[in-house]
Amino acid sequence: MVAGNLEGKKPPKMRPPMRSSIACTRCRKSKIKCENTGGVAPCDSCVKTGKDCHFKLPDPVPPKRTEPPTGVRQERDGGSDRKKLKKIDEISKVDDRKGSALAEEVLSAHFLTEDLWEQVLDLYKLHFAPELPFLHLPTMKEKLGRKLKTSQPDDSSDFNLVLLGVLTLTTRFHPDLVKYLAHICNNQPGNARTRPVQTQFDPAAASEYYADILTVALGPLRTTMKVASVERVAALLMLGMYEWSQTTPKTGGLGAWMYVGAAIRMAQYLGLGFGDIPDSPDAHAKTVELQRRNPSQHSQKALSKEIKRRTMFSCFILDRMLACGKERVSIVQPEDLQIQLPCSEDKFDLAMEVPTGYLKDKTRHGLDDSVLSRFIRLVDIWGEISKFSSQGGRLIKKESDCPPWLPDSTFYQLNAKLAEFDAELPGTFTFSRSNYFKHENHQASSVYVLLHMLRCLCLIMLHREYIPFVPIRHERPKGPIDHPIFPPDKFGDPPEGFWISSAEQVFKAAREIVDLIEICQRKDKLPQSTIVLFAIWTAAFCGLYAAHFPQMDTERHMLDYDFEDSRQPESAMAEVFRRGSVAFAFVTLHKMSTWLKMASTYVGILRQMDIYFDTIKRDYFRFARKNAAAGEQALRVREGGTSGGLEEYKPMTRTLKDLGFLLPEDHDGSDGSGSPPDPVDRDALNTSTTKATKPAPSGSFTAINHTPIMPAPDNGHQFTNGGYPTPHPEVQMYADSWRNHSNAHQHHQQQQQQPQPPPNQAYPASEAMLDPSAIAAEGHDRGSWDFKKEQSRRIGEIGDLGFFSSGDSQLAVADMPFGDSSYIPALADSSYQYLQQVAEY
Repeated sequence: MVAGNLEGKKPPKMRPPMRSSIACTRCRKSKIKCENTGGVAPCDSCVKTGKDCHFKLPDPVPPKRTEPPTGVRQERDGGSDRKKLKKIDEISKVDDRKGSALAEEVLSAHFLTEDLWEQVLDLYKLHFAPELPFLHLPTMKEKLGRKLKTSQPDDSSDFNLVLLGVLTLTTRFHPDLVKYLAHICNNQPGNARTRPVQTQFDPAAASEYYADILTVALGPLRTTMKVASVERVAALLMLGMYEWSQTTPKTGGLGAWMYVGAAIRMAQYLGLGFGDIPDSPDAHAKTVELQRRNPSQHSQKALSKEIKRRTMFSCFILDRMLACGKERVSIVQPEDLQIQLPCSEDKFDLAMEVPTGYLKDKTRHGLDDSVLSRFIRLVDIWGEISKFSSQGGRLIKKESDCPPWLPDSTFYQLNAKLAEFDAELPGTFTFSRSNYFKHENHQASSVYVLLHMLRCLCLIMLHREYIPFVPIRHERPKGPIDHPIFPPDKFGDPPEGFWISSAEQVFKAAREIVDLIEICQRKDKLPQSTIVLFAIWTAAFCGLYAAHFPQMDTERHMLDYDFEDSRQPESAMAEVFRRGSVAFAFVTLHKMSTWLKMASTYVGILRQMDIYFDTIKRDYFRFARKNAAAGEQALRVREGGTSGGLEEYKPMTRTLKDLGFLLPEDHDGSDGSGSPPDPVDRDALNTSTTKATKPAPSGSFTAINHTPIMPAPDNGHQFTNGGYPTPHPEVQMYADSWRNHSNAHQHHQQQQQQPQPPPNQAYPASEAMLDPSAIAAEGHDRGSWDFKKEQSRRIGEIGDLGFFSSGDSQLAVADMPFGDSSYIPALADSSYQYLQQVAEY
């Protein structure tokens, strides 16, 4: 009975082992344990969640080799060496796939909507389209629309590189993107606990995030150097332009130099500089026939060719921008560009092919003219002028034996090229307020502004070579006093009024830059590019020079500008930075430093140049009296002598003349002609920053560009809560609040009429008033959360980015490092309003 029961009872059903040799695709992707019966039925996890369960058959394992390969047998560890070599060979492929997947995941974030992309592209067109005009916005918007409407990932990884490049350049100007990036970075594992909560922010950190994503998406170095496409050239150019805008004397600009250099070589490899000059007489006839037979195909081909042209000319523009400095050699030669100039924006939008002419071959005239093509022609002239200036200007051996009024001099030839460029400029392209509004009405004001900013910059860089630097002993411009000079008995007298006319060109051009700033800021459309930044800094320096030596601005172009920054108390800022053209340019530079780190360095240098001019005038009068009493005569102007300060200029040519800072400070301390500067005496400088500027009698001079750079600014003199930048919500009221038409000019004249007593104490020499690292830190050190370049790439510290697309967060917006909810405005129609609102902190 018992035996029968035991035999009739079935044994209990045993559960299959927990570990299976295969896993379904969902569990494998989620990296969770897959409990299944060998793939014949859905796994337990998919059954519980109601998901489809799919098993992918594993790839067949190749048969094992029974005999070792012929040849020399390896040592006992040879097998592991072969595995290592195999892994190294696969690393680049794996990293490349990871970079593409990461780019796709980042670009699928929920907040990157079609409307937000419209605003981002508008910001790109405003700030970066003149230097990087290769984006065809209709095509970009059409591709983005398809990408956002489909749930499948985009196979075009190179297009994702372009999108990441656009985000890298523009995110810092968009407050909502800054907020979203702060939200995401604060929700990374461990961030909320390890990083203290901060209320201040750094908008550039948001762009830095996308810059790091872009560098990962480009792939490993060997992959990046072996894969070429037009999109990759564009991505490298955008990354290089961003890196250049963020350079400081401490970090240098090697990254931008290398990115742009790699882009140029890749563009040359792709042949982007060739293809428009026909090889046979009937080439044009074939093009016309193709257009007649298949208009759609011809339109796409014309668009592709125009994008390639614009990409190559973007390489040319950035190459000239980075080459604006001592010992910086350009790569692209204009004679090698066998492509026509870019067409007008309306023809580009409509994908129409029209002849436009060539950069150097003026015999090939085109039917279509544009501001962009004129801007590129001017960039070519600017490259020659910057090369002349950075190589020494009037100090070049050839120029020392040839006065600037003779046709054989480089100055004369470059000045003639500028005059020819102005004469050929169409009437609607010339500088005037009415012409600006004409171009602004067609959404093309940015390239118009850069055209005239660069034209004024060329005039200043060329004519300042022969303008006095410390004119204490002269009443008006009279030519150089430091050798090389041009004595009349050897070279003859210059043309009547030559020196005065040359000086006027500098201050007139600087005033045009200030007028352009005013026009653009009234419309909230000032491009935030490094060329505009360098032009504003140069104009500000010319205004500061005129404020200290008003006899040099004979027509009072910079002296009679009416402006007052009423938000700064008189005790917090020197008089020159509160009223007049310098104050207006200074306020603009300080606002730009919110987004461009390079601007913060120029802010510090400008403040210390004011101290320098004040100091050298005081030293001159103090030692001049002492020398007169002792019957001695000195040479250096700081010691009361007759020189123009050339010895103080030579060690600092890079800092004053160069656009940006290529070499870091530890490599740039010595210029080969002098010893590195000593640190500055902070206490001595702090007592001088609040003093108003005082004029001095006329005297000797050196060229304006022969200027030693100033000491590091004092971090204690920061803007107060009630000071700049806190722009008013209404643009017109904000602009009007800058000006006090009844009192500003009168007060400035009263300051100039006050006598200047000689000082009783000694001041540090110019060599001791230099600290580039502190200069850069002064303008940008706001206690903000910064992504450090010296750290490892943040992509490794971010961890899992899965929530990037979900947007779920447990952190309050007020605890974000970029700002609180009251700071972030709602999205509106106008994209550029973000630029003004980001400054309100």
